[in-house]
Amino acid sequence: MLTSFIKFGDGRLSTDTDEKTLAAAARDPKATFWLDMNKPTDEELALLDDVFGFHPLAIEDTIQPNPERPKIESYNHVGDAFRQGYFYMVIHGPDLATFRQSANLKTKELDMFVSERYLVTVHDEPHRSVTDLLVRAQSDPRVVLDPGIDMLLHNILDLLVDNYRPILDFLQEEIDQLEEAAATDPKPELLPKISQKKRDLLNLRRVIAPQRDVLAQLTRGEVPFIRETTRIYLRDVLDHLNRAVEMIELYRDLIVGARDIYLSSISNNLNQIMKTLTVISVIALPLTVITSFYGMNFDAIPGLHSGTGFWIAVVVMLGVVGTLLFLFWKKRWI
Repeated sequence: MLTSFIKFGDGRLSTDTDEKTLAAAARDPKATFWLDMNKPTDEELALLDDVFGFHPLAIEDTIQPNPERPKIESYNHVGDAFRQGYFYMVIHGPDLATFRQSANLKTKELDMFVSERYLVTVHDEPHRSVTDLLVRAQSDPRVVLDPGIDMLLHNILDLLVDNYRPILDFLQEEIDQLEEAAATDPKPELLPKISQKKRDLLNLRRVIAPQRDVLAQLTRGEVPFIRETTRIYLRDVLDHLNRAVEMIELYRDLIVGARDIYLSSISNNLNQIMKTLTVISVIALPLTVITSFYGMNFDAIPGLHSGTGFWIAVVVMLGVVGTLLFLFWKKRWI
């Protein structure tokens, strides 16, 4: 599905998405516009080449099924069909709709072609950062176009990075629960959960960490059409992204700590079981010795021909058990 917001050089506004209107906007040197492609068809993807003339490698990276690594590439030396340089960017946003239900944390790719006059966003799944701006622009396209394409790019990146915050908060809650369970109730099924959470953090870091390089290029002035006033805002977005990466690193340490707590708890429980079994064995040992003396044949034991021999042996055994239990209690073994 295509959504466009066009502001022509003469001030006219248009939301038409037909090829003729898009080509006219691209040819107008004073026009600015934003074209969003949500789950585009093959015919809609063909506009990237037919209207804009983007580089085939950039188009190939956009349409291929496997997710691309976050990156930014300059095509100033090649330009588009209208002899204007542009940048191709790949950014990943969090999947807020399923991150609490899914066993794995997922991210969604967002491809962008951006120049001084236009922004083209392409994605196969809805992005909350893009959707929020689309809703805002539907009431008045000037709200997103008048501040400039660089500010529109900043708004998308800012919302995208902010959307990682709920996931980080959720991960913190999950890790706290895992740590508590590892210390108080280390069940066997807890270890796979810890391992899965560790993989989630590794995958999340693998996606987020390279995005810092992308934003760093935007803040260093390597993209000529981004103004200094906009770079200040982008540096704030980069700071938020750095904090997110630092939190992920911290959570990785915490999840490793939870695994160590689990293993220590299992070892402690095993030691407790072994201690209990040892106490039982030590208590049973003198009973075994007493009952096996002469096979407890009271008639053959000198001095025990009377019927009280059995009860004397029982009293002795109970006395031994009581003495051992008292000694174990005094040493805090039981």
